[in-house]
Amino acid sequence: MNNQALLIRLESRRSRALVVALALVVAGALACVIVRPVVAQRLAMNATSTEDLTRAAAWDPNDPAVHIWLGHAYERQGDLDRARARFEEARRLRPSEAYPVMQLGLLAERRRDPQAARDAIRTALALDPHNVAIRWDAALLALRLDDREQALDHLRYVLAVDPAQRDAAFQLGRALLRPDEDSQILLPSDPDGLTTILTAALEHDDLPLANVAWARRVSLGPPFPGDAGRRYLQRLLEDGEGPAARAVWSRLIRGPATDDNAVWNGGFEADRLLGWGFDWRIQRVWGVDVALDSLVAARGRRSLRLTFNSFPTLDFAGVSQLVAVEPGREYQLEAQARASGFATRSGVKLEVVLPEDMVTLAETSAIAGTTEWIPLTASVRIPDDTSLVMLRVRRERSAAPEGNLGGKVWIDEVSLR
Repeated sequence: MNNQALLIRLESRRSRALVVALALVVAGALACVIVRPVVAQRLAMNATSTEDLTRAAAWDPNDPAVHIWLGHAYERQGDLDRARARFEEARRLRPSEAYPVMQLGLLAERRRDPQAARDAIRTALALDPHNVAIRWDAALLALRLDDREQALDHLRYVLAVDPAQRDAAFQLGRALLRPDEDSQILLPSDPDGLTTILTAALEHDDLPLANVAWARRVSLGPPFPGDAGRRYLQRLLEDGEGPAARAVWSRLIRGPATDDNAVWNGGFEADRLLGWGFDWRIQRVWGVDVALDSLVAARGRRSLRLTFNSFPTLDFAGVSQLVAVEPGREYQLEAQARASGFATRSGVKLEVVLPEDMVTLAETSAIAGTTEWIPLTASVRIPDDTSLVMLRVRRERSAAPEGNLGGKVWIDEVSLR
């Protein structure tokens, strides 16, 4: 299609002046349309009084946001009638927006009109059911109206979808529960929603919410969330919460039966060592090779073998396991050990230590030289404020000069009962 130009013949100076005048009028009108909202917004954002907001509304009377700001200003002054007029104007200008409706509901409650407030909640949620801010205001308004169940419903929604307000919603909801009610009822009942809450609670370092989310998730049965569960377990271990962490571990990991043995996989019968949670952890140390041995065992099919090829100054604690224990209880540590060609004055032993500062609570005798299977034993009393200890394989550096380390040590059937 050919471009076409519209030509207006201007046969006189008067015609040309008229066109210029019309152009200026149109330009001025357009400038007002563009400039007035900008001026209004600038005045409103910098306002320090209702007079400033009133001037902003005069510049652009069709901006609902300015009317809402002015309504809040009147509300703070206690002038509820003027506040209501401004919120109603904002609603008229934008009838599909839920926020001014909710503000009218909050005003209705202050004016002791509970039915109007309840109607406003219903209308606002019908307009925008997924708006978290509206849900939060609806919960607070329902509380003022003594509607506990409706407030809890809205708080559940906030808990499920808004990480920023999740902790506040949980704390408020928990305060509303009766003594006989479990805080799990605040959480959603679907596994994915609970996993999301658990993950968010851990990210925000909210252990009480994480505890409730995990308990609720466990009640729904397997499969349990591996990654979130592992992070939750690690947090419990960091806090020294032994029994709680062991309960989480038992949900995440299927392992050998331990009956009353507090040590996990003490017979080394699992196909591999996981290196996290309550399983054995192996730290690589130069001069010591640690591996499962399927050819030598005191009982069962495997044992743990340590092969040494190092200097006599070796200070080794590279095999360890966190163990959940009962505070104040007396335990008996037992293990079977065997050595071959491990000539040293400082042999291998087992220690029970506190994880946070490595203070030794108990240690067995040490094994060295060449021996058949012999027992390593020690008694240990757990401090009253401790529910998590560390069991570790230890070889301290020799106090006297001696040759380089060589040989092997096997450990099997480790128990803490």
